[in-house]
Amino acid sequence: MTTTTKQPLSGLRVIDMTTNLAGPFCGQMLGDFGADVIKLESPLSNGDMTRGIGPMQQPSVSWHFAHVNRNKRSVSLDIAQPEGREVFLKLLADTDVLIENTKTGSLEKWGVGYEQCLKEKFPSLIHCAISGFGRTGPYAKFPGYDAIGQAYGGLMSLNGDPDGDPVRCAYYIADASTGLHATIGVLMALQERNHSGLGQFVDLSLVDCTQVLQQQYVSHWLGGGDACIPTRVGNRYPAVAPADVFATQDGYINITILKDHQFVKLCSALECPELAEDSRYTTPQSRVENYQALTEQLRPMFQQQQAEPLAERLLSQGVPAAPVLTVPEAMQHKQAIARGMLIEKDGIKAQGSPIKLSRTPATISRLAPRFGEDNRAVLSSLGLTEKEIEALEKNRVITEGN
Repeated sequence: MTTTTKQPLSGLRVIDMTTNLAGPFCGQMLGDFGADVIKLESPLSNGDMTRGIGPMQQPSVSWHFAHVNRNKRSVSLDIAQPEGREVFLKLLADTDVLIENTKTGSLEKWGVGYEQCLKEKFPSLIHCAISGFGRTGPYAKFPGYDAIGQAYGGLMSLNGDPDGDPVRCAYYIADASTGLHATIGVLMALQERNHSGLGQFVDLSLVDCTQVLQQQYVSHWLGGGDACIPTRVGNRYPAVAPADVFATQDGYINITILKDHQFVKLCSALECPELAEDSRYTTPQSRVENYQALTEQLRPMFQQQQAEPLAERLLSQGVPAAPVLTVPEAMQHKQAIARGMLIEKDGIKAQGSPIKLSRTPATISRLAPRFGEDNRAVLSSLGLTEKEIEALEKNRVITEGN
C-alpha cells in the first residue's frame, strides 16, 4: 500500500476569526488533518472570550479553549482600524478558507464583506460565515448562542420528562452540530473549487444545524401533521420496548430492544425467562402497547444487577446495552483508550479525533497558542518589516498577551 507523510489538508491555509465553540471546532478539525490554521483574534477583547472560561491549562489558555484551538497559530488584529484591514487583506491573499462568526453586517461595516469586497478581490476564497440565525431571513441580524439554537430549533421542546419543563441539552449540541456542518460545507466547497476554480460563500446557522439533527421527528410531523407533533418522552424510545434507562445496584444501564430474540436474551440474562413467553410481550408491537406493565416488571430485576458487567454480557449476546458512564469514566474506558480518544501531546492530555483515517490520521502538531503568540512570524511572512510591526503594536492594531 502506498503511504504518505502528508496529511489530507496539508497546504491548505485557513483564517479562523471565530470565537466560542462552533467556529473554533470547525477550525480545529481542519487543523487536525493538516490545514495551516491562523486564529485571528481581536485585541479589543483580549482574544477569544473562552480563553478565560473554566479551568486554566496555562495563562490565557483555558482547557476548553485549548481543545478547540489546538493546531492553530494566533495573530491579534484589530480589523476595525484601517491598518488592521490592510493586514487582513494581505493575509487573505494567500488564504483558501475564511471562517468567521462576526455579527451580521460587521464585515460590511468595515468594507470587507463577501459580496462587497472579498468575492471580487479573492475569487477562489471560500468564506464560511457562522451565526445564530444565518445571513438571510428576518432574524439574520439577531444574536444567537447554543441555547438559542436549541430553543428556536425545536430541540429543547423534545428534551426532558413528559410531565416536566423543556430541558436544554447539557452539552452545546447546536454549536457542535454547526461546527461539524461548517466543516462539511467547507470541504464540499473546496471540492467544487477543484472543478470551477472559484470560491463561494458558505452560510451556517445554529438554528438550521439544530433542526437538521431531528430528521425523524420532522419527517413524522410532515407525514402525519398535527396528529404527529413530537413531544417529550424522557429516556424512553416510544417506537420500541423495552428502550429506557434502568437503575442498577451501582448506577444506570440503557437498554434498547428492537427484535424478539434480543428480548428473549435480555430476559434470560435477568433470570426471568417467563417474561419472554408472556403473551403481552411476545412481539415488538405488543411490548410497546404494554410498555408500562413491562417496565414495572423489569425495574426490580435490573436493581439486582451491576451496570457494566450486565451490559457486557448483553452486548456479547448481541443485545444493545450500555452503562450510563460519567465523562471521566467514558474517556478512560478501555474502548475509548483502544480507539485513541484520549491522547497526549507534550505532557498535556487531550481528546482524540473520532475520524480514523488509515494512512493519514489526525495529529496534534502543536498545542493551543497564547494570545498573539505568532504575530511576528505571520506578519513577517507577509513582508512586513520589524519597523512596520512595531508601528502596528504602538497603535494597538496588534497586541500580544502574556
